[in-house]
Amino acid sequence: MSHYWVSIAVELLSRVLMLLPFSVLHRLAHFAGDIAYWVMVSRRKIVLDNLQKVYGDSLTNRQKRQIARRSFQNMILSLVELFVIPKMLKEASSRFRFVNFPVLEEEFRRGKGVLLVISHLGSWEYLAFLPYLKKMKWSVVVRDIKNPHVDRAVNRLRRMTQLQPIPRKASAKRIVRELKHNHGVAVLIDQWAGPEGVWQEFFGHETSTTSIPARLALKLGCSLVPAYCIRTGPGFYTIEFQTPVSVESKGETEITRAINALLEMQIRKYPDQWLWMHRRWKAMPSVIRK
Repeated sequence: MSHYWVSIAVELLSRVLMLLPFSVLHRLAHFAGDIAYWVMVSRRKIVLDNLQKVYGDSLTNRQKRQIARRSFQNMILSLVELFVIPKMLKEASSRFRFVNFPVLEEEFRRGKGVLLVISHLGSWEYLAFLPYLKKMKWSVVVRDIKNPHVDRAVNRLRRMTQLQPIPRKASAKRIVRELKHNHGVAVLIDQWAGPEGVWQEFFGHETSTTSIPARLALKLGCSLVPAYCIRTGPGFYTIEFQTPVSVESKGETEITRAINALLEMQIRKYPDQWLWMHRRWKAMPSVIRK
């Protein structure tokens, strides 16, 4: 019952948000993000610890606190954006700009499918407007939300953009099938991967990183294209595609290292738009490191 009432509250909130202009939504999200920064004490500590690990003394404490606060704003704004997808659909053609899209088209001409290497940078949920605006078949691997009512509602919103969610627990066969049909699949690569990942440096510190993109590229020959949706103003976005990651004469570890390096560059460029509150660096017994 508690899950049900939470879903009702989310639905009502979504309806209210849909009535507001994007400029107002942006300001409200920033305000809510500031509150979250002060209230979510344990998460704030994780963010500041991560920033210290990455930047050390190259940034002042004040600068790190500013990035942390903006990261909380970014998190709230990402949630708000998700729930106003129906509103954005009506104006998407004038609010999105694509950079290096011919790169993506060229990779699809190879006929092996494209694995979009994405992260929690910028407005990651709004990468869903790629299939909507470019009329392409795309899927994304997603984690199930514990509340089944909210999970269904969120996936229904994603499908409005023609994006097809693939539940992570049963994703392997579906991913392979989509790639073999020369479709696109998006996979998040910036979170702790546990014992299934490869032990790689990320911002100079070892951590477990998913090796799924590398393994699929080596097995199926699909292209690995890093992509990001960056906010450029209230309600305006740039979806950028980078040069495909080379897999020729490389192994799983080398490919994963190259993907991490590219992500580092983007995070350094837009540090306040990354989700710093994730426990990205954890200790792992050396006996299970790869």
